[in-house]
Amino acid sequence: MLGGTLALGLPLAAGCAKKTPPKLTPHPDVAVLTAAIDGESGLIALYEAVTAKHADLTQRLAPLLTHHRDHLSVLRRHYRPGSGEGTPTPAVQGTPPGVPDEAAQAVATLRTAERRAAAARATDVQNVSPGLAQLFASIGACEAGHAALLARVV
Repeated sequence: MLGGTLALGLPLAAGCAKKTPPKLTPHPDVAVLTAAIDGESGLIALYEAVTAKHADLTQRLAPLLTHHRDHLSVLRRHYRPGSGEGTPTPAVQGTPPGVPDEAAQAVATLRTAERRAAAARATDVQNVSPGLAQLFASIGACEAGHAALLARVV
């Protein structure tokens, strides 16, 4: 009887050795989430570059920069390592190109970036699960509000 049990087990064991693990396809939310993380990182870098070049704007821009750091923190909490190809990039280091020498133009650059970010979040809402859609809608509304506030900064 032992020989019969062993004979049944060998084909099963041999079959296990030949199987390859299934290729996991990341959930569509992962690509949208990582793009939003990259976008927030870029906004933070832009705000930091503007305040580095125009120190007189630092106090007025600080609350908006804090919002973006909070957004980034929340977005990163939703990312699960191993849930997609690649990982979210850290905040961009250094000075992004194109920070204007004039403070008013620098603020206009921030307004444009905020509008683009708000539009991107509005698009993201259509491409993610309901839970993330709420988060993206909230972040997008905040970015749209930032664009309006920036009209009064300089």
